[in-house]
Amino acid sequence: MAEKILRVLIADDIASNRTIVGAFLAHLDCVPLFASDGVEAVDIFRRESPDVVLMDLMMPRMDGFEAIRQIRAIAGDHWVPIIILSALSGEGDIVHGLDVGADDYLAKPLSFPVFSARFKALRRLLEMQRRLSSSLEQVRAVANGVIDGIVSADGDGTILSVNRAMCKIFGYGPAEMVGQNLRMLMPGPYADAHDGYLQRFLDTGQKQIVGQIRELEAVRKDGTVFPIELGVSDLHMPNRRMFIGVIRDVSEGRRIQRKLAEDAARLQRYHDESEREQALAMSIMERQIRSDWLHDKAVQYAVMPARNFSGDVVAVARSADNALYAMLADATGHGLAAAMSVLPALGAFYRGAARNVPLEVLVTELNDLLCGLLPPGHFVASALVRLDGSHPAGQIWVGGVPDVIFVDDDGQVRQSFISRQLPLGILPSAQAGVACEPLHWDTPGQLVLCSDGLTEAESADGRPFGRAGLEKVLNATPRANRLKGLRQALNRHLAGHPAADDVSVLMLDCGLGAG
Repeated sequence: MAEKILRVLIADDIASNRTIVGAFLAHLDCVPLFASDGVEAVDIFRRESPDVVLMDLMMPRMDGFEAIRQIRAIAGDHWVPIIILSALSGEGDIVHGLDVGADDYLAKPLSFPVFSARFKALRRLLEMQRRLSSSLEQVRAVANGVIDGIVSADGDGTILSVNRAMCKIFGYGPAEMVGQNLRMLMPGPYADAHDGYLQRFLDTGQKQIVGQIRELEAVRKDGTVFPIELGVSDLHMPNRRMFIGVIRDVSEGRRIQRKLAEDAARLQRYHDESEREQALAMSIMERQIRSDWLHDKAVQYAVMPARNFSGDVVAVARSADNALYAMLADATGHGLAAAMSVLPALGAFYRGAARNVPLEVLVTELNDLLCGLLPPGHFVASALVRLDGSHPAGQIWVGGVPDVIFVDDDGQVRQSFISRQLPLGILPSAQAGVACEPLHWDTPGQLVLCSDGLTEAESADGRPFGRAGLEKVLNATPRANRLKGLRQALNRHLAGHPAADDVSVLMLDCGLGAG
């Protein structure tokens, strides 16, 4: 039988993500439906009734959490798998997404082999779910005498009649059951106690099975013990007492339940393994960064992840002649996956600083390294600085991050260096060109670098923090307290609203005698 073509709703506010996932689905013979935010996703789900939903969490107008809630309400009892598309977010967001109704999650950036394998497994689960739903619909449609076994018995427990389904369930012909005691259909423990239960009910009216639906075990003609659901009704006839039993074989349902439980256990093991791998990768990342140089007296920095791990990286190094090298890097995406894009550049950065190379040489080496390593569509927005060890001068290169600004001790902006270069990793240096700007100062001050996660951080009502917010803090706060003041101002701005992107800030003191 040909596989059913699945219609899959993709909800993601980033067009490139929708395009990539749509291409994956096309290779899997699925029909993609696209939504750019939660409101559009709910509307398409209500109108098109897709088979599967792939949901990003952070979207405008309506986020993924609310969209999942509304889609679950629309679907009602009909199960439609909802899978979170997560850029290796923190456990809290993933758990919250599962709590509001999602079934699973996939980590961004997506790997087609993993995506394909998981989707094939999901297709099998959907097929199993469809078969089970179809079976249950048939049971409801033919209740009272077609699929369920129906047996009638007198007050002594003697079988009076059976239907065709009863014969099929137990493997006996009608003549083999009629006139026999109901004990023949029960395994040992139930058979031994049955007459006592029946007599107690007739004498006292005490109900243990009559008027209820219970799960019990039954035995077939071949001796196989299997689970059943049994409902017994007591009928008062003019001249005798009769009992009607409706029996349903639930062995297939229990088999499917066991299979679903096994699948859930496998998914949990996969999740646990992913968590262990993420912890290992985080440990490796932290070991690559020379934290001792980050504690240089001329350096203040902060890295604030949007989830549980930041994709922004800051690094500082001193050369043999005391020149200060600094890098703030913001790779494509968020979290650990983004940080791993920067990892190859860290070693090259430290080696270049140790060789005391000009900044232009260092940027060229980093760019060409990342061009050869990063996949298409991935890059690293960066700002790099080299401050002379003995003179108030240096070089600066800005590619793809917000303006780098120089402020004096009063917090007034004296110089601003805008992004004039492509981010690292897009084009080889021979094509893109590498141009560094000279940096000179005649008054003590501070060089301030930040990622766009700071300037684009939005409050609950959608207002960005902006460069104005940064300059306001710098102007109002003494140099020694600026980083703390900036953290406090950002927290007040967000007011508990989660940041959409990682935030990193690097402040470098610039004296008149040395960098």
